[in-house]
Amino acid sequence: MISARRLLASFVVLAAVAAAAPGATAPPAHAATRYLDATFAVDVQTDVVYGTAVAADGSPVSLVLDLYTPRGDAASNRPVFVWAHGGAFFTGDKSSSKDWAIKFAQRGYVTASINYRLGAIPVVVPLDSQYEYDTINNARADMQTAVRWFRANAATLRIDPDRIAVGGTSAGAVTALGVAVNADAPLPGDHAEQSSAVCTAVSQLGANDPAAIGPNDAGAIFHHGTLDTIVPFAMAQETRDAMLAAGLDVQWNEYAGEGHGLSAANNDLALGRTVQWLYTRVATATFPCAPAMRFLPRRPAASTTSIDGASSGAANRIGVVSLVAVDNSLPGWVQSLPCGAAAGGSSNLNADAPGQIRATLAIVPFAADGRSCLHNQVPTHLVADLQGYFQPGAFDDVPDQRVLDTRNGTRPGNGSQTEIRGLPNRTAVVSIVATETTRAGYVQVLACGSTPGATSNLNIDAVGQTRAVLAFVRFGADGRACLFAQHTTHLVADLQGYLGAGAVDDIADVRVLDTRGGPVPAAGSQIVVRGRPASTAVVSVVADGTSAAGYLQFLPCGATPGAVSNLNTDAAGQTVAGLAFVRFDTSGEACVYTQSATHVVVDVQGYLDVTSFSDIADVRLLDTRTR
Repeated sequence: MISARRLLASFVVLAAVAAAAPGATAPPAHAATRYLDATFAVDVQTDVVYGTAVAADGSPVSLVLDLYTPRGDAASNRPVFVWAHGGAFFTGDKSSSKDWAIKFAQRGYVTASINYRLGAIPVVVPLDSQYEYDTINNARADMQTAVRWFRANAATLRIDPDRIAVGGTSAGAVTALGVAVNADAPLPGDHAEQSSAVCTAVSQLGANDPAAIGPNDAGAIFHHGTLDTIVPFAMAQETRDAMLAAGLDVQWNEYAGEGHGLSAANNDLALGRTVQWLYTRVATATFPCAPAMRFLPRRPAASTTSIDGASSGAANRIGVVSLVAVDNSLPGWVQSLPCGAAAGGSSNLNADAPGQIRATLAIVPFAADGRSCLHNQVPTHLVADLQGYFQPGAFDDVPDQRVLDTRNGTRPGNGSQTEIRGLPNRTAVVSIVATETTRAGYVQVLACGSTPGATSNLNIDAVGQTRAVLAFVRFGADGRACLFAQHTTHLVADLQGYLGAGAVDDIADVRVLDTRGGPVPAAGSQIVVRGRPASTAVVSVVADGTSAAGYLQFLPCGATPGAVSNLNTDAAGQTVAGLAFVRFDTSGEACVYTQSATHVVVDVQGYLDVTSFSDIADVRLLDTRTR
């Protein structure tokens, strides 16, 4: 399996790798066909700024490209081809690959040859340093920024934002392949509101990590010498095989007796093959030309997106919605609020680093027209699944009220109990956030002074996290409840409303499932959870010791999973908690599905009265990721 370390190790033997220019092509002996034949003269704009970034030394840098356009071309919706030069990730310039850009501009493409951030020196032992990974990732981030720049300027440039290809030689080919197989994992950069997805990649003497390749990625055309020892022939074959195994569109071209560089004749051959490949896979392809092109850009920062529960009967009701933020570009929050209301007084979901998947349950007020709104502070995708809604009188949806924020003072210490106040002898729905955590641990809602530890409401698995969860909180006769913090952390609590009298049987929390005493449930497992027959329970669910990114879903045992989710994880080794409403069948059973292998813990917090809550089959109201 190829890795960034192996790629850079292969490059260190060269001081520079220059892109060999394709040879001249003979004039067409037939009627010229746009995108196949060279029929245009070419205009060039040099040093066009396509973004900004931070260099290895911490200084700001302007990212520039040379833009090549067909002279006199009046066509709109033109395809784009973005090329990256070679040079072992520490040398080279966009001018070295201008011939590739010119050849395709002559055929009617809008093309670019880009500069990207380079390492300061050749990579030396040890080869597993952070420098190596940062160098490769910087190049990919910059090419992804260039792709997004084209989309952001599609109208001005008269290009089709859904017909973009990337390519390169050597290090540039590694970069282009990295862009093709990472549309679902864009690195930080400018124009974050745009998608980084491309139709295909052109790899001349490149390879990439097979582990990064999945079924939603773009394919590639490969040109590789059988004697290449700089980016070894076998590495390129591994990349090809992983793409084929994922069902991607691939053309493999090997050049016998060639090393890391092709002869003039083989460059001519590679050019002709690439022209035909881009003609069918980009210029004339049926959209979407790659699976990843189905995906939309993230919602821009400070966006408000409506969701509609009218068709599910939620108009004029208080709904319970599973809310997920996916692939956020910065730390930030998401808030559920009535459409037209000012955002920012409270939050429902928090993310503390870029590229996360964070899920929570939210209490959502739907207006008479069935609409409610979600506000995202930073660019992110949003997913919302309606789980059910309260009947009139069952839930008193008070204006969200912040009842605790320790950030104004000292962080609660290890084993502390911090008081919050509400209406006496009432059960409230409260959003709880732990932030600026000092170590892994948990937070538990409990009666003040009682012994903690039997259950948990929120879990933390590392220092410096921000984690949010919804919890049902029972206030005592004196109007008090407490939050127990296993380890020092700041706490924030927003009271969202009160359940009506008789709407919930707020039992003492009881643990009904804990797989940690046995083997880890495998990916694709359905684990039985038992509760009251024919009832809807409010449960706290925890995924612990996750093996990979994935989701948990409560469903009737034996049902097909995947339409919705209740809890999401985005990496191995996590401990993530959430709240869910779970319907037990007439025998008192429900199941929890694990997409990836993980331990599961489930605590029942209470049961909803059958007349107070309509527990509908979960329905997806919003998914901003797909068209």
